[in-house]
Amino acid sequence: TRWAEIINNSTDEAIAGYGKQIDIFVSELDNRVVVQDYGRGVPFGIRPDGENVLVSIYSRSHTGGKFEEGAYKNSSGLNGIGAKCVCLSSKCFTVQSTRDGICAEAKFEQGILKKYQEFDCPGSHNGTFVEFKPDPEVFKNGEIGYSYDRICHDIQDISYLYTGVTFNVKNFDTGKTQSYCAKNGIVDFVKDNVKKALHSHIITAAATDGTDKVEIAFQWGSQREESYVFVNGLRCPEGGSPITGAKTAITRTFNSLSKQNFDGDSIRQNLFYVINCSVAQPSFANQTKSKINNASLRTLASNAFSDALKQMKLKFSSEFETIVEMLKKIARAEAAAEKARRQVLEAVKDIEKNQKKKVFSSDKLKDAEFLGPNATLLIAEGDSALGGLAQGRDYTKYGIMAIRGKIINCLSNPEEKIFNNEEIKLLLSAMNIVPGKYNAKNLRYGRLAICTDADSDGYHIGLLIMAALQYLAPDFIKEGRLCWLRSPLYIVTNGKTESYYFTDEEFNKAISNKDEIIS
Repeated sequence: TRWAEIINNSTDEAIAGYGKQIDIFVSELDNRVVVQDYGRGVPFGIRPDGENVLVSIYSRSHTGGKFEEGAYKNSSGLNGIGAKCVCLSSKCFTVQSTRDGICAEAKFEQGILKKYQEFDCPGSHNGTFVEFKPDPEVFKNGEIGYSYDRICHDIQDISYLYTGVTFNVKNFDTGKTQSYCAKNGIVDFVKDNVKKALHSHIITAAATDGTDKVEIAFQWGSQREESYVFVNGLRCPEGGSPITGAKTAITRTFNSLSKQNFDGDSIRQNLFYVINCSVAQPSFANQTKSKINNASLRTLASNAFSDALKQMKLKFSSEFETIVEMLKKIARAEAAAEKARRQVLEAVKDIEKNQKKKVFSSDKLKDAEFLGPNATLLIAEGDSALGGLAQGRDYTKYGIMAIRGKIINCLSNPEEKIFNNEEIKLLLSAMNIVPGKYNAKNLRYGRLAICTDADSDGYHIGLLIMAALQYLAPDFIKEGRLCWLRSPLYIVTNGKTESYYFTDEEFNKAISNKDEIIS
């Protein structure tokens, strides 16, 4: 984000009311960035003490216009060292400032001044031009490449904060240009980012204490909660005091207006909201300015969200009630989920109880003699199939469990019903699969094999068993522990040889060449 430090200086000019256009040029091949604004131009000249103003601004700490009282009412770069850091960490860095027909240019290499000149440029527009390339030696342990697409994405976010200011981003390598200009400020930000809005109007509000100001915009949609905090045009990804105030106000005010007691996280889970702060003396947590600490912003954000929700209830009552009803549905779903979780716990208790007692229903489950990773549980279709398999199995390593009818579909039923189902509970007990705590080391059987009839009902039962395992213990399937044993519909013998046919089509094709049929 080194380029962002330079952009901050240009947007500070925009905040101050100077310059309606900022141009950014990017070369991914040359790893170079140029920022051109059309503000007042950075101050330059030689002070009475012999100090070169332009050179000092970009190379010495605590110098520059931002340290002059009243120069910038709301600046994101008040610390005054962002541009200096960019200069010092650049392989080459050039700044040109034009003010009233005179241009000053300073060229640096690795932070060291190599050239300075002033010259007349009548007719040229005022503004500041900065070009730089990061120094590979400084960033040898990190990524220094510039991405045109990434910069476009970030510039688009920034553009929403400066109503009417045009940002042009051009790719030096391809000539491609993207332009961003938000006519409605952060309202456009919300409009462009909310997916499937749950109500028509974007809600806005503002609050000020005479020195600092907070403006907000929000809307509920189908996306997960997203929040953006900007301070004097700079995004603070970690939020800070404005987020604290916002969350408190949203929970308190929404519940008061709706006469409900929703959880704050539930209220915000589909909310997209933007907090844009103008602060005279911002207090950032660090030089990266990822978090704002000003206590006044907590109060202002709280007031703004409280007022906005009240206005939403007053002006757009039907839309407000839409959100209330949505939250009621979520609350009911969460209550059902909690009930299902209790059912899971009961099922787990049943499983653990069965394991301790080693007691299973003898008419449904016939265990193998030796359990463990080499044992296989065969799932049979009904009692007759269980009896047949029991006679032909190797009882030392094959267990058999009978499914009577079709088990519950775990992909289309709530957990409450799933864990009340006796077949599911027996299956989990037989395998020692504990929902939510799957551990292959604890399995009673290393594999499970579906042994249903080769007809539509048999296939359906097999699919329901697969669905149950996919829902209850997907890792069991991923580990290759699920098998499907295909039993033939027909066995054709010819002397001492036997042929197996799994479908009517296979059998009918071969029947004319066989002597005896056993089905």
